[in-house]
Amino acid sequence: MQIREIECFQAIMTAGTMTRASQMLGISQPAVSNTIATLEHRLGFKLFLRKSGRLQPTPEALIFYDDAQRLLEAVVRANEAATRLRQGETGHLTISAFPGVSIKFLPEIISRFLKTRQNVKVRLLSRSSHIVIEQLPSQMFDIAVAEKPSQFVGVDAEQFTYHCHCIVAKDHPLAKQEVLTPQELDDVPFIALFRDHMTTYQIARAFSDANAKWNVVLEAQYFASLIEFVKSGNAVALVDPINSQNLDSGLIRIPFKPSIQYQIGVLTPQDKPVSKVSGAFLDLMRKELSKHISEP
Repeated sequence: MQIREIECFQAIMTAGTMTRASQMLGISQPAVSNTIATLEHRLGFKLFLRKSGRLQPTPEALIFYDDAQRLLEAVVRANEAATRLRQGETGHLTISAFPGVSIKFLPEIISRFLKTRQNVKVRLLSRSSHIVIEQLPSQMFDIAVAEKPSQFVGVDAEQFTYHCHCIVAKDHPLAKQEVLTPQELDDVPFIALFRDHMTTYQIARAFSDANAKWNVVLEAQYFASLIEFVKSGNAVALVDPINSQNLDSGLIRIPFKPSIQYQIGVLTPQDKPVSKVSGAFLDLMRKELSKHISEP
């Protein structure tokens, strides 16, 4: 059976005549008549008898009508589901990301994304960048976000580079500076990430080149921790623009020279097709990540 045959059958059941059915469907009356004849041949029984200028459904047609209605409703639902899939409004999305973006940045984007996609289910996995990278070959994710992207095997990597700025408390002696350099921060209590982080080596080199003392009084694993420590004392820190969005009113950002670069990679498996849902989310995430890119 063809869907068009079922639609013609339903139209006649509703309209009562071939003429009205053809008007409902926007096709000619002979086309409706031929379609019903074909359907009757497929079914092996008559669907209509002519009586007083109208088509009277046979007992078999009345019984068949209920199943035909369910079939057409299923087709409508299938078409609606296909439309949602095509428009990225339904499906599943698994994101693996390092804590710097999975604690605040990604949840905010995901919340906005889901407001217009009630049929999308999202899983957000929070992993350290090296764990994210180790799990890349498994392809158990649709999108991954890791620090310091390099030539990963089996993935497409899109890199975003940012310039870190200094954050200080509003009542800090350096709070009114327009730009901070290693000279201004010579021997100033400093909070930094662990020595193996990409920004730490750059900062150490900058202070060394300037013959300034880098007075690190505390080390932490994540930028979010640095921000909290700066709020509670006189120390300063260099942080990226992603983690320092919507800073507490008691903190301010100050540009730092020379430029300290911070890199984030958005990764997708090469051998796993990007779904409509993943593509729509990637577009939104790229837009948000790009907002924070600025000149050094």
